[in-house]
Amino acid sequence: MTDTEEETLERDLKCFFREAFEDIAQYATDPPDVQPLVDYFVNDGFMQPKLTEWKGYKMYGIGFNIDTIKWVYENWTPWKDDVIVASFQKTGTTWARYIVRQLYFRHDEKLMAMTKNMAMPTIYLETGLPVKFELLEKLPWKKRVLVTHVPTPLLNLEKIKSAGAKIICTIRNPKDLMVSWYHMTLKFPMNPKATKYFEMYPKDWNQFFDSCFAGKQLFGNKEGEWYMEHLLSWYPHRNDSNVLFVVYEDLIQYQEREIKRIADFLGVAVSDQDVSNITEETSFASLKEKSNASEKLVNFFRKGKVGDWKNYFTVAQSEKMDALVKEKLADTDIKFIYEL
Repeated sequence: MTDTEEETLERDLKCFFREAFEDIAQYATDPPDVQPLVDYFVNDGFMQPKLTEWKGYKMYGIGFNIDTIKWVYENWTPWKDDVIVASFQKTGTTWARYIVRQLYFRHDEKLMAMTKNMAMPTIYLETGLPVKFELLEKLPWKKRVLVTHVPTPLLNLEKIKSAGAKIICTIRNPKDLMVSWYHMTLKFPMNPKATKYFEMYPKDWNQFFDSCFAGKQLFGNKEGEWYMEHLLSWYPHRNDSNVLFVVYEDLIQYQEREIKRIADFLGVAVSDQDVSNITEETSFASLKEKSNASEKLVNFFRKGKVGDWKNYFTVAQSEKMDALVKEKLADTDIKFIYEL
């Protein structure tokens, strides 16, 4: 990358993140200065990715900041009826979030407009800087739809529960998850000089598989850990009164049923027609067509299929994943769905 290309990337990133935060700030009463957030995402997120660590868990670049989730753990209190979609990346996070958005805000035109472009920079607990929460507190909503990708040791679950907030955990088979994550990492607008990033996220599929499988991708995990450890941190909470597990493949097969489950969990009354309308509004095709700038940037809604892993995994890779699942999840009742 030439100096001119690097300058162009930096300029484009500044424009993108400034628009992302200003789009939200226009709805806030006396919003904070968003420039520090823009600078963080551009510089520490993508131009010169920063490594942060807490409790042995690490995050590297892409705007994810372990210091911020530490601040959240120690200082932040959610509101009653806040929903946190807590998931490993590419397991249906955004799909679940849009379903909750429809359930909560579908009768409020202003809140539907305000939340339309909310994405990773603004509503993920662990991204950016703590000043982001000052912005979120000043928006005209009484309950919020937020997201996190971190395992439970990095969340103050007791405080979340006592505040009356609820958590939706999404689960997806690890083979399709890995393929989807691979394609997303190819789209991140990372500075090509960030060699550590490309060591973690190689463009070659086989190298990517090895890096991901070995827990070398630092995205809120300990080195050497991956999806299985994330699931195992959440599994003991599957029956907590404020936690609901949602399976990605069930959303594909039985979307109306799962929307009704989520509505019941949140205490939102819905008619059969409501469920039908929300199903249409949150179908994969609809979400892809209406995706916002952040989602288009990284091809958020790529295929939404079950079994695409067969186009990428070798027999040896598939068997290796099967063995890992059998070893790690032996004491759980989690059964992944790899094809429909």
